[in-house]
Amino acid sequence: MKDLQLEKVVRDTIVKYKMIVPGDLLIAGVSGGADSLAMLHLLKGLQEEFNFKLHVGHVDHSLRGKEAEEEARWVQETAENWGIPCTVTKVNVPQYVQETGASVEEAGHILRQKFFLELMTEVGAQKIALAHQANDQAETVLMHFLVGAGMQGLQGIKPVNLPFIRPLIFLQRESIEAYCREHSLEPRQDASNKNLIFLRNKIRHEVIPWLAEKTNPNLIETLNRTAYILQADEDFLQNETKKLARKYVQLKDRIISLSISDWVVIPESMQRRLIRLVYMKAGGKKGLDFLHVEGIQSLIKEGQVGKYLQLPGKITVEKGYGELFFSQAEHKKRSLNNVEKNSMEKIKERPLIIPGETFIPETGQRIIAEIVEFMESASGLADDRGKKKVYLPWEQPFLQFYVRSRRAGDRIAPAGLKGTKKLKDYFIDKKIPRKERDNILLVVSGNDIVWIPGLALTENSRKKSKSGKYLALSLINPPVNPAYE
Repeated sequence: MKDLQLEKVVRDTIVKYKMIVPGDLLIAGVSGGADSLAMLHLLKGLQEEFNFKLHVGHVDHSLRGKEAEEEARWVQETAENWGIPCTVTKVNVPQYVQETGASVEEAGHILRQKFFLELMTEVGAQKIALAHQANDQAETVLMHFLVGAGMQGLQGIKPVNLPFIRPLIFLQRESIEAYCREHSLEPRQDASNKNLIFLRNKIRHEVIPWLAEKTNPNLIETLNRTAYILQADEDFLQNETKKLARKYVQLKDRIISLSISDWVVIPESMQRRLIRLVYMKAGGKKGLDFLHVEGIQSLIKEGQVGKYLQLPGKITVEKGYGELFFSQAEHKKRSLNNVEKNSMEKIKERPLIIPGETFIPETGQRIIAEIVEFMESASGLADDRGKKKVYLPWEQPFLQFYVRSRRAGDRIAPAGLKGTKKLKDYFIDKKIPRKERDNILLVVSGNDIVWIPGLALTENSRKKSKSGKYLALSLINPPVNPAYE
């Protein structure tokens, strides 16, 4: 690929994916190899056109001794000669491997990413530019396929995964090396890139060349095209998963709950995606593997209430009545096993503002009260079986209504049933976990429960008003569910 064509590919990639906004400060991750050196040179040439600034970041992984130290000095000198600020750090990958059991590759990735994110905050940068290119993409797709992956893994490396951007992602290694020669750039060679102990190196130096020779000479382009197609599909499915999460996922007291009451109506592929999403939101650092997801599926279908699984990253998932609870292991005893002592914050008793709006800070909900004329369409009853709105007779003497949590001795007269029953028994019948019962909103008048918003109607909602006027109460839930945003 000629010089001008290569620059055009990078420019078009930046524009297509909106990688850079005027005024951005970019951290360029520079190892000293051909890819990162060419990236820095290209970005430097595009600074004026796109109106952004650069700051170089370099990491010594403590794996190659004096060679790595010399490489770090060389990167710093190159950046300074080009008028670009540079920050160099040294991390102890061998020590991290010993302490955590991570692989050398994984440890390097974790510590490198941690450095770049900290540096971004320190210098006030908006993006981190990494030098992954088309060959890296092909290697990643093939590696994920060989070790086992779903669509998320087979989509490979995304051009943009903020704050990370990859302006070279559509360039092949051969054209990048040619660019370095044309511009008299002299990249450093990392001998570890040829070490066949690492799976990626085996794929790079043995598997891909063999496949390209024996099966498909355009293998790099083919694997990149596959990744490109799957990225669009994956983006769509991720958005669909977030839509489902709005219905099925809630965050309560640092525990994320996943509703499974109508689990069978969700397509199996989306079930798996919901499980993975909730796991990550609960604090998982890496995606769940297939066996863990299937274990959770078995818990949903066959597990008894109270049974739990321990997941990677010290995440616990426990089965409740009609839902799963995901939490960090250190919160489990406090939040899941000791529910009576450590129940959620009770809702304080406060009068309803009539007419007007009453905010309940403990739950983030609001109750809107209006005085309305009786409407046939409402039939004197509640909208959506009492989940969102209820109509109560409004006539003299006008009653005072309050909101609060449950109390000992509370009884309810459920609509359609004769007499009353203990509220505790009603919650048991509805399979509501004990730890949630104090956080359920009640609307009361005197000692009578007149409505449980989102859950139950009472006989009061069936009475007709002699005056023809009704108190219309509407439940407004919080607009944002932090479990999936």
